[in-house]
Amino acid sequence: MKLDQLHLEVTAENLDTAVENALSQLKCTRAEAEVEVLQAASSGFLGLFGKRQARVRVKLHDRGAIARQFTDGLLRLSGLDVEIEVVTSTKQIQLLLSSDASSLLIGRHGQMLDAMQGLVGTMTDRQTTDRTPIVLDIDGYRARRHEFLTRLADKLSRKVRETGKPATTPPLALGERRILHERFKLDVDLEAISRNHEGDRKVMILKPREN
Repeated sequence: MKLDQLHLEVTAENLDTAVENALSQLKCTRAEAEVEVLQAASSGFLGLFGKRQARVRVKLHDRGAIARQFTDGLLRLSGLDVEIEVVTSTKQIQLLLSSDASSLLIGRHGQMLDAMQGLVGTMTDRQTTDRTPIVLDIDGYRARRHEFLTRLADKLSRKVRETGKPATTPPLALGERRILHERFKLDVDLEAISRNHEGDRKVMILKPREN
């Protein structure tokens, strides 16, 4: 299946079979797709003349299903065998990946995973007006990273209070900085600012708030 294969036209003996075959090839459910009947099946005259099969066009319309399709296509091009589960909520669409090559897909500090997430999001945006955020995760990496960043924030807060001097984080991606900003909101006596580092990654500087 092509990377951008979001719709199929399928012919079968009857309508139900045609739809089932298309859904199976697109790896989606009926609720995730639109079905257009191009031709109804007919047994013809006395079952002999004018017999024709059913033909349908099935197109993905669900944002999560479209994102899953693009992600699956990208990973297949890379020659990687990855299982993908879609978990949808009102706040975000999670694509949960499972693979023996998780370290490769995560990359250094999650840079590969973040890059793939950005690409899948951009490709999906071109196909739907739904703008629910898409989050890619693999083998629980995001949760582990969130826990690490929370511990880092606590450590930096203690250090700044003890020394009275600013403390700097390692370079962080946008999503990681958001996690720290939310945590630092609890420290009313401290101030956090971001400074450019490389690409879209920035360092955060935590310092005592001036009165």
